Amino acid sequence: MNLQQLKYVVAVANNGSFREAAKKMYITQPSLSNGIKELETEIGLTLFTRTNKGAYLTEEGKDFLEHAEKILFQMDHLETRYQKKEQQERFSVASQHYDFLGPVIAKLRTQFQPQYKQFRIFETTTAKVIEDVQQFVSDVGLIYLNEHNQSSIYRYLEQADLEFEHLGTFQTHIFLGPQHPLANHTSIHIQELAKFPQVRFTQDGQNFAYFYEDLIEIPEQETVFYTSDRGTLMNLLLETTAYASGSGIVVGGSKSQICLIPLADASENKFCAIYPKRKQQTPIVRAFIQEVKALL
Repeated sequence: MNLQQLKYVVAVANNGSFREAAKKMYITQPSLSNGIKELETEIGLTLFTRTNKGAYLTEEGKDFLEHAEKILFQMDHLETRYQKKEQQERFSVASQHYDFLGPVIAKLRTQFQPQYKQFRIFETTTAKVIEDVQQFVSDVGLIYLNEHNQSSIYRYLEQADLEFEHLGTFQTHIFLGPQHPLANHTSIHIQELAKFPQVRFTQDGQNFAYFYEDLIEIPEQETVFYTSDRGTLMNLLLETTAYASGSGIVVGGSKSQICLIPLADASENKFCAIYPKRKQQTPIVRAFIQEVKALL
C-alpha cells in the first residue's frame, strides 16, 4: 500500500468513474485501474463496484476512503508545516468575516510578487480559524476579543499552542439597511434592537458563547437569521428590518449600501492576530499584521 494508491481511491470516489479520475490525475486509465486492483488484492477487499455507468464505493470502500482521506490530509499537513522557505508560494489568512481583508491582501500581492503566487482568504467560523492556523493551513488568523470572550479564547489558544497579538481596538457598530426605522439614529441602545430580527453568522460549538462572532446577543430576540455568507447577510439587511453587529470597518461598495451606527455603551473590542508559537514568522506575515494595524 502506498500514498499514490490512496490518491487513486480518493480520485475515483470523487469523480464516480475510473476514466474521469484518470483524466483529472493526468494518467492513463489502465495505470489507475491496476493501482487500485493491486491495492484491493493486497488488503483483501473490493473497494469499488464497477458498472457501465461508473464506479461506486462498496461499504468496505466507504470505510477505507474515510481513513485514506485522513492519512492524505495529515501528509499535506506535514508538507505544509515543514516545506522549505524558498518553496513557499502561497500566503493564507483565516479570518472571521471582515471585508477589509481584500484591500490588505491586494497590497501584499503587489509587495511580495513574484515570490508569492497564491493568496487565500478563508472566512469561516471562530473555531475553524483557530484550527486552520493550528494545523498550519493558514499562516495567520484574525479574530476579535472583548471582556465577554477573551478569557476563554486565551485558554483555547494556549491549548492550541498559538500566540496572539493585539492589532487595535474598535467600537461595536450596528449594521442596518437604509430603509430600517433606526437608520437615521446617531447611536443605538441595545434595548431598541429587541423587536427587530437579527442576522448572525453561523458558528461551530453553539453551546460556547465565546465562539460567537456576533458582538451582541439579546436573549428575548424573536427572530434570528443564521448565515455563513457575508453576501447573504448584506442582502437580508437590505430586504428586511433585520440588523447585524460588527466592527464598523467596511470598505468598497458595501459601505454605500448600508448604515453603520455605533452601539451606545458598548464594551471595547480588540482585533487579534493569531499564529503558531513554534513557527518563525515570515516577512509577509509581519507585513499583513502591520497593514491591519495601519488600517485600524
